[in-house]
Amino acid sequence: MLRTLLALSIAILAGGTFLVASGGMGTVLTVLGGSFTAAFNRLTATPVPLQTDLPPTESPRIAIPDQAFTNREAVELRVSVPVEVLGDATAKVRLYLALEGLEAVPVVDVPVGTTSTMVVPFDLTAGRNDISASLFRAGEESDHSPIVTYFLDQEPPRISVTSPKNNAAIEAAETTIRGTTQAGTSLIALNSGNGTSISAVASNDGTFEFGLPLAFGSNEILITGTDPAGNTGTKALTLVQGSKEMGVQLSASTYRISIAKHPASLQLVVVVTDPAGEPLADATAFFTLQLPGLSPISNQLVTNADGRAVFTTPLVGALTTGGGTGTVLVSSDLYGESTDGVSLTFVK
Repeated sequence: MLRTLLALSIAILAGGTFLVASGGMGTVLTVLGGSFTAAFNRLTATPVPLQTDLPPTESPRIAIPDQAFTNREAVELRVSVPVEVLGDATAKVRLYLALEGLEAVPVVDVPVGTTSTMVVPFDLTAGRNDISASLFRAGEESDHSPIVTYFLDQEPPRISVTSPKNNAAIEAAETTIRGTTQAGTSLIALNSGNGTSISAVASNDGTFEFGLPLAFGSNEILITGTDPAGNTGTKALTLVQGSKEMGVQLSASTYRISIAKHPASLQLVVVVTDPAGEPLADATAFFTLQLPGLSPISNQLVTNADGRAVFTTPLVGALTTGGGTGTVLVSSDLYGESTDGVSLTFVK
């Protein structure tokens, strides 16, 4: 700029002869001199800073969370503010909360610091939380930021198995388990019968299904679900691979009895096995004896670890000749009911 002004001055001086001759030299020099002085003063003046105490023109921004669902009541919001307000003691961020179906209300004011990203602790309310922010500066408030949503969920997911039914008998070596739970829930089914596990994720409508290999006989299955917020729920399911028919075999200590010289007691023994032929413990056995000349005799017992239950009754009373019967009805939570019987003969 200085070189330009010097060049302009030389040009003016070079043209002075013409201006003197025409009588206009005084006027022109006065005008040009004033312009030159003003330009030179502007060039050498001390710079004056621009005014920065202006109302905010930009809204803060709240970072979108990686996972909107949480089971923690407090979260940390990362809030970005415009750089021009950094260090301004009058500037602050105001956070607003809108619960589902309600208007947004201010909940906290946070002073702006010296960094463009603020970490602000924020308490959530159960359910949906819509959070926004504005910037206060010089008594003015900016527009609200875009809404960021959190869902506070502290309830474990409910898992319902629609098929197969609990304690169902499955002929195939694999079954498909179907059910419903909270959308997005991660599920793991563990079959203790063969040690296998299968995972699945519930769809947007909460339905799920997965195939699970079965071991022959009883299969105790535990389904564990973890919802998007991190809560965990479980569902137990028992399935039987193969037939559900129990083996029930009843025997008597004697089948032909003399009423004149009868034994002091009569014994019925039942042996119960599961569909795989293994002894079935804890099955309920209901015995009934119908003997000629006596009222019916009954008793209820539970099978032991060997699958056996023994019913002994004394033979007292006025026995008569004829036929008698002994029966047993066996019940199992897993295999249902089954029965067996024996025939008895009473002679003189």
